[in-house]
Amino acid sequence: MAGMTGLVRAEFRKAFSTKLWWALLVPVVVLSLLVNLFGGLFTASLADAHAGTGVPPILLGSLAYSLSLTSVFAALYGVVTAAAEFRHRTITTAYLTAQGRGRVFTAKAVSTGAVGALYAAATVVVGVLAGLVAHSGLPGVGALAAVTAVGLLVAALWAVLGTALGTVISNQATALVVTLVYMLVAETLLSLLLGRSDNPVAAGLAAYLPVNAGDVAVYDVAGRALLGDGTQLAELLAGVSRPPPWWGALLVLAAWTAAAAATAWLVGRRRDIT
Repeated sequence: MAGMTGLVRAEFRKAFSTKLWWALLVPVVVLSLLVNLFGGLFTASLADAHAGTGVPPILLGSLAYSLSLTSVFAALYGVVTAAAEFRHRTITTAYLTAQGRGRVFTAKAVSTGAVGALYAAATVVVGVLAGLVAHSGLPGVGALAAVTAVGLLVAALWAVLGTALGTVISNQATALVVTLVYMLVAETLLSLLLGRSDNPVAAGLAAYLPVNAGDVAVYDVAGRALLGDGTQLAELLAGVSRPPPWWGALLVLAAWTAAAAATAWLVGRRRDIT
């Protein structure tokens, strides 16, 4: 146990001694600022137009969208961090000193997951401040806490999933391209194809793809506060039909992450690093 703790500490030291974590944090903060400033201004304009009628906390919707974007950067952080070990050939030393390759991956997954959660936390803090600047007011504490908690988990899972992909592919450039193409293009196209199916079961499978599952989780929680039922918002923003509730979507993403991590663990054990 003490050895594992030392490995985790070493991974955190490596993580925060490089520029990567804050280089990816910058666009996360900028996107959250812009998206939630717009969300706050929109909420404020609705409040002015419908004074006294009560305006739903639309800022929650923009926060959920920001957290969806943050997942991409969390995944990229995991991919680059893991693949960089192979690019710079530091993985050999790590494997030899750790007394077990699986321990190296586990420690790295813990550190990257924490950084992914940090990105989500920064997204929420900046988003709430942007909403206050726009005079939109704050959503309920319970709803905000729920969206934040789910967003932290989704970003952490994506960071770990990215770490697994970087370990399996090992070539940094290839891993980055594969991750970006899948998250931004391939899954969208696959979702469209499934959505056009006449078979309702096939059409519903789109909600269980990894990117969509993470999106559904945050949108469902926000939708429950905005509309009383998160299904409509999740279907609209994630582009899926019959999505699971937020907890089910989290379990789906966790299952994808576990499968990727298991694959990375097996590949790492058998890979020749000489």
